[in-house]
Amino acid sequence: MASMLRGLAALTVTLLAINGCAPPASQGTLDSDNPAAKLYAVRKAGEAGDKSAIPKLVEALDNDDPAVRMMAIHALEKITGERLGFNPYGSVNERRECVDAWEQAVRDGRFGLNPAVSQPSAQSKPSS
Repeated sequence: MASMLRGLAALTVTLLAINGCAPPASQGTLDSDNPAAKLYAVRKAGEAGDKSAIPKLVEALDNDDPAVRMMAIHALEKITGERLGFNPYGSVNERRECVDAWEQAVRDGRFGLNPAVSQPSAQSKPSS
């Protein structure tokens, strides 16, 4: 029993040392690989009503982590007043349909976004 406790203590110290090398979650961005940092940035964008974050929040709706999806739709709802039927715990097909609707809304310039700036596409590139 004592050796198992020592092993757990050593593991805890190792994990703390590894995590200590990463920047704190409060310095994360919507592009962070660290889930805690991404969640912090998602929450911060929603609380600030940051419309410029909408395209990245829409991307987060497709995240593998249900917590990220839940926080992203909550932030989008705070910013836009809309959910567009998105359920973070719905099936992959149900979520995909709603993410498509969100992506279309961004492309259409809904929510006060300039579609050429928020979602560059082949159509928005200058012609030569």
